[in-house]
Amino acid sequence: MINLRNSPFLWFALLLLLAYSVPQFIPMGSDDAVMTVLWVITLVCGTISLFKFKPGTQIRSTVAIGILIMAGGIIRVTCFVEEIFPKESLTSSVRMQGVVSVTEVLKVKEQSITLKCRQEGLLSDSVSGYISYSDKYILVQIRQTDLRKVFPGDRFYIQGWVSAFNAPMNPHAFDIRKYYRSIGIRHQISCKGPEVIPQIESDNSLFRLTAKWQSILCDIVSAHTSPEVAQLTNALVWGDRTYMNEEIRDAFADSGAMHVLSVSGMHMAMIYSMLLLFLGPPGAGTYARRIFRFVCYAIAIILYMGLTGACPAVVRSGLMILLYLLGKAMGWNTPIWNLLGFAAFLMLWINPFVWMNVGFQLSFLAMAGILFYAQPTIRYFSFKNIILHRTWEITAVSIAAQIFILPVILRQFYQFPLTFIASSLVAMPASYVIIFGSLINICLSVVGIDFLWPWYDIAGHWFILSMKWMAGLNPEMNYSLPALAGLLLFLMAALFSMALIYLWPMGKKAAYIAGLSALVTLGCHRVNQWHVDEIVIYHHFKGLLADVMVDGQCISIQDTIITPGSVEFATRGNRCHRDVIHTISTADEHGFSTPKFNYTPRILLFANATLLIWPAQDDVSNPNIVITHLLVDHCTDLNALKSFICNYPDLMVILPAYLKPYPKKVLISFFSEMNIRYWDIGEQGYFKMPV
Repeated sequence: MINLRNSPFLWFALLLLLAYSVPQFIPMGSDDAVMTVLWVITLVCGTISLFKFKPGTQIRSTVAIGILIMAGGIIRVTCFVEEIFPKESLTSSVRMQGVVSVTEVLKVKEQSITLKCRQEGLLSDSVSGYISYSDKYILVQIRQTDLRKVFPGDRFYIQGWVSAFNAPMNPHAFDIRKYYRSIGIRHQISCKGPEVIPQIESDNSLFRLTAKWQSILCDIVSAHTSPEVAQLTNALVWGDRTYMNEEIRDAFADSGAMHVLSVSGMHMAMIYSMLLLFLGPPGAGTYARRIFRFVCYAIAIILYMGLTGACPAVVRSGLMILLYLLGKAMGWNTPIWNLLGFAAFLMLWINPFVWMNVGFQLSFLAMAGILFYAQPTIRYFSFKNIILHRTWEITAVSIAAQIFILPVILRQFYQFPLTFIASSLVAMPASYVIIFGSLINICLSVVGIDFLWPWYDIAGHWFILSMKWMAGLNPEMNYSLPALAGLLLFLMAALFSMALIYLWPMGKKAAYIAGLSALVTLGCHRVNQWHVDEIVIYHHFKGLLADVMVDGQCISIQDTIITPGSVEFATRGNRCHRDVIHTISTADEHGFSTPKFNYTPRILLFANATLLIWPAQDDVSNPNIVITHLLVDHCTDLNALKSFICNYPDLMVILPAYLKPYPKKVLISFFSEMNIRYWDIGEQGYFKMPV
């Protein structure tokens, strides 16, 4: 049973999470009188919490502790925001220059690199004087650069344009602001290679040491294996996915084994099993031996946490194992739920925004599912054969881990791989081979023994092929999950888990009702979405990209220079939200016809509207066609375009994001003078029109 007595930190973490949501509805500053009241409440409740009451009246201290955490959490998140975001975000781009110090390398590509940096005095000249950058951190994007070996602590003198992250410009697209806010970033600066000057001085830290160590290990693996296996090893063993091939990453994601590439509790458990083999049980022996063994365990685990970049999943699992080892060394018996709660409480207190990170959510929900479901599911079936029993244990753990993360995955990624059980059966033992094989080969390479590397490369190659094969077995399941349906699914999982574990018959019935309600909600959502026919012109910098949604089907009109991956990135959110079941792609110079609309090159004809794509064809002069909307695809003759627009005073002109700056500026000025309606997709985002 999970209660306040045996798992207090779990409840503390939930209360802290609730406290962090209060400032979103009640803004408050450090000078506000509310903060003074909160400090007084914290002091009073903290004093009451220290008193001991009789067993029958301990409710007083329990309530005081709850109020203490709520008040302290509000104070903490308010002070944290003022520490990293002391001023309002920039409303326009400003050119700045100054020194930054690298805290994390986020992404490395062939000609660009993305860094999380701590600013050390970014300034800009302006008409009114100097404008200083106030946020603690900034995202640095360096283009056209040869930089590859960048470590935390490296310092650069940079200059470029600083701007705040924009809201999504396409419907239901990924909101990058939430992700970067979870790591304390609101602004980015874009620089070119010559605008970045490395500084001689660097900041030494444990993260810099582990990053260099990680780089050395990556170089050893890359020197002895093929590029694909090296990328797999670097991502799976120590979490370095900066050079990860998209094809390999998509194969693991589509097969349901993406958790293998995301260094998490599973990897920490494997490291612990290896340490257990060398160091022995943590609770065995005399007190002095147990303490010495705990110190050895702690040093190895902390180094591994730093080596993987201290991501939330690794920190969570590392803290849990350290507390577990400490309890064994000291002879304590701490419930596992309390360990999970302590890890969550500590991480939330250090970074109040970490709960926004999808990886953090998936990590804790997966662990909660394992704690709830794993053992009851394993006991549900019993096999005398040891191989079948171990296989069933792996399967049961995989199923349990997916229970609570299902709503989050569907909500965030619009898909759920059906092969996650089969892929886990392959990925779990294969991960042991990769982790132990890489560490053993690296140790042998130090003394000049390299004969095992070819066998290791073959094993990694077959592992990748198996994931690609399983990814191909999954049907396309890009469906939306409204917020209400997601809540009902999560409620169904929680109720069913309590009914299964605590033998609660009424809980099963309530879970079935929640599941049916979720199904009805999804059905109503699909009916509503399919009932509306519309055309969406997306925000895209390369060329024309438009979707016509009719009866749950999508006809995509697109420029041939846009890559399929780019089309997927821009349109996926909207297509999944609309529950599109079939998509037909056609080039903008080809025609297409359905019972509800007709598309000939450059003209899209509906029952109540006609959209012309400029430059126009000869048949636009047909008197039977009344142009209601004009999309300026590209413009070489501004005078001809202006003359055409003057013939249609009620015309809505649409300016795409890829239109060049000069003709756009001239046209906007012309529209303002002539009082002509227009929509600038580059500034206002996508254009949507019901048909």
